[in-house]
Amino acid sequence: MNTIYSQDYSKYVRIFGKITNPNDEKILIRGGNYKKEIMLNSKGEFSDTLNIKTGYYSFYDFKESTSMYLEPGYNLNITVNTKEFDETIKYSGNGEGPNNFLANYYIFIEQNLIDYSSYQKMSDKEFFEQEKEIFENSISLINRSLIFNKVFLEKQKEIILFDHLRKMINKVGDNYFSVNSNIDIKQYLDKKLEFINFNDSILFESQLSRNFLNSFLSAGLVANNPSCINIYNEVITEKQKKGILRSLKRGISFYNLDHLDDYYSCLIKLIDDEKTLLTIKTKYKRIKSLEKGNISPLFNYADTSGNNISLESFRDKLVYIDVWATWCGPCKEQIPYLKKLEEKYRTKDIVFVSMSIDDPKDAIKWKKMIIDKELKGIQIMADKAWKSSFVLDYVIEGIPRFILIDKNGNIISSNAPRPATFNKGNYLLNEEIQTIFDENL
Repeated sequence: MNTIYSQDYSKYVRIFGKITNPNDEKILIRGGNYKKEIMLNSKGEFSDTLNIKTGYYSFYDFKESTSMYLEPGYNLNITVNTKEFDETIKYSGNGEGPNNFLANYYIFIEQNLIDYSSYQKMSDKEFFEQEKEIFENSISLINRSLIFNKVFLEKQKEIILFDHLRKMINKVGDNYFSVNSNIDIKQYLDKKLEFINFNDSILFESQLSRNFLNSFLSAGLVANNPSCINIYNEVITEKQKKGILRSLKRGISFYNLDHLDDYYSCLIKLIDDEKTLLTIKTKYKRIKSLEKGNISPLFNYADTSGNNISLESFRDKLVYIDVWATWCGPCKEQIPYLKKLEEKYRTKDIVFVSMSIDDPKDAIKWKKMIIDKELKGIQIMADKAWKSSFVLDYVIEGIPRFILIDKNGNIISSNAPRPATFNKGNYLLNEEIQTIFDENL
């Protein structure tokens, strides 16, 4: 046993246990500024004593992770089979109550997760009702847990509330701040927000509470809500203001086209720094220049044989561009469905262009993947990876990114639907992009 532990049990946390089918020769405990690697023996067993403060920590096996609640004085046995990580993790000993609750809670959340496709299609009212039910069931779960640690119970309920409010504001914030707000949504959120003291700087030290604050004030500032403007100007700290501005800057994006102008108007009122303002204005103008019907930026990049291929050579055809890279997992997940689209439309006036933004020095790797995965269509590599002119012109900050251009070289969509959509744990061929193809052929 570690000598530091034997001196005073109550000041330290002891964890020990066994990992079945370990993914590494060690595990990692981390939280805040704390980080400690613990070696496994040949049987997957581990044991260590931690000099840490009360709080939430991540238990990481270098493939999957879970959150733990630790307090000085805990003597916690942990067992897990990595083949079914979330389903098999178990805790026993002093500290087992809060941690077995967390293990069950995360399974509950995973089982009730609203997938992105459903989320996008939900009305504000539909999402509100479903998320409210998940929140109420979460609180019921902790109330039935028979945990007597009041510090943990209060903290966990606070975490559940802030995460719930963040999700609500992210989806229904526009509705909430609107003069025509749904009365049920308005009254529900008003009641929940009554208990939040925006003057309490300590309250907003946790990541979850900061995430809520960023979402709430961002939505309120964009809506020009007087109360949120006052909180921003008079109540929160300069550090918190920086977090809000970071959230608002993310709104200048292709993923926020419906509210792009509102976010831009909000930011230019809040930002004084000329350099930052110039960056925001430049990005905004670039995105606006890529609206439907505008002339598309051009490309002229080499294919696998070294021959330059230009966008202009595809006039009189639709052009569906996939901006990707060999190292991009989500890009590769789209490939089978891109192939299906190519096969379905092979006799139509449409060209499928896959534009790699790999580093040019990785050209051999790119060519090998084209062969190994039997990639079809036009395969080209941008000349300067992320700094290529086409990437900059289209303000591409994440991949995969799909772009659709009409037969005259004009933009149909600068952020076109992907070949596959993810729904209820499975990928399906995306009907939306096929409809757009058919409308423009």
